[in-house]
Amino acid sequence: MIDLKREAHVGASMGLFWAITRAYSLLGDPGGRLETCDDLVAFADSLRTEPVVRSRGGMFYTSSYDVCATVLKSPAASADIPEPRNPLEAILLGPMPPADRIDPLLDAIITKDGADHTRIRKPVQPAFTHRVMQSWREAADRVAEQLVDALPDDRPVDLVKDWAAPLPMAVICEILGVPFADRDTFTEWGNTLAEGLDRPRSLGHARSMDAASAQLTAYLSRLLHQRRSSPEDDLLSTLAQVELDGETLTDRDIVGTASFILLAGFETTVNLLGAGTQVLMEHRDQFAEVAADHDLIPAMTEEALRYVSPVQYTFRTALAPIDLPGGSVLGERDTIVLMLVGANRDPSVFTDPHRFDIHRDNARRHLAFGFGVHHCLGAALARMEAEVAWRHLLTRFPDTKAWRLAGEPVPNPGRIIHGLRALPVRLGAAVHA
Repeated sequence: MIDLKREAHVGASMGLFWAITRAYSLLGDPGGRLETCDDLVAFADSLRTEPVVRSRGGMFYTSSYDVCATVLKSPAASADIPEPRNPLEAILLGPMPPADRIDPLLDAIITKDGADHTRIRKPVQPAFTHRVMQSWREAADRVAEQLVDALPDDRPVDLVKDWAAPLPMAVICEILGVPFADRDTFTEWGNTLAEGLDRPRSLGHARSMDAASAQLTAYLSRLLHQRRSSPEDDLLSTLAQVELDGETLTDRDIVGTASFILLAGFETTVNLLGAGTQVLMEHRDQFAEVAADHDLIPAMTEEALRYVSPVQYTFRTALAPIDLPGGSVLGERDTIVLMLVGANRDPSVFTDPHRFDIHRDNARRHLAFGFGVHHCLGAALARMEAEVAWRHLLTRFPDTKAWRLAGEPVPNPGRIIHGLRALPVRLGAAVHA
């Protein structure tokens, strides 16, 4: 049943947001330009006139590596959605989900602060350590080998649909305990929710996001109920039974966090693989180097994370004043947009930052996985999956000179998440063991 009052609020929020955005963009204000520019790297570079730039709407923006790192590691910086300070902000922020509905973002670990964040992260963390990730390498190797075996060498292939997307989805579903038969459905839900991380673009888009969110959380709630009575060797079963300091996680905690793990564990890796491969094809000499020496893949992965920045920007709201590098102070309840794509190309940290260089000695300093308490839980997983995926692909199709685009790459329609929805390629002749 359609909630007409909620839809009216969503419509008013989108209409007002885009009206203000267009007006601010015409004035050259960063608040408008962020939402309307075609090149977020260029936008991030334009902010380098000052460590922190303020919008007419009161929000702050930065591309400074030092400012981003300072805010991300500050205990006074909240990752939660800020409370509206006036009726205008309430309209702009849009309606919150109904209280009885679990939300994959608002109920996830990513938006929790302080003790609430620690309470959820502590039982989840052991499943994503580097040591445990190595135990998943065998599964990733098996899936990656099957995927490249199925890639044709006599016709174009979509490397996102047929290679980049299936691997991380298979692994994250295996970690959570999602049956294999349901993975295509999970991919659809993940794509829909990822496209709207910044905000819905229409009422139809908002409805599809609401539907995907409701279907995903309902599915995981049913699966959690099954795991409580019949536990298996998966993360959902572990979270269902964990008890720390006399406390257990609620169903809302578990389903919200599992939903976000699915979304983050899938989207970051698929966009790294898709956009990273496109970048490699644009740098043929380095592409050939990696194909000839697979020991370069870990370094290439770090440089791809820095250069591509799958998460382009994020937000933080100050719970108390935060002193920033350069002498500025982020006041209590002020919100700042951290342009990670800019921090990852900050010339004060990365020499010749707009150059892709697999031999860059400090590429691993990138902020692609965040920093501080909200550093990405799945960083080791994403690195392992990327290394395994590229190693198998380049083993089977090592002649990089034969690789050719077979059509225009299709970019991800979202702005916070950067990547590709399609990468049509001819791979040349396959080498069979």
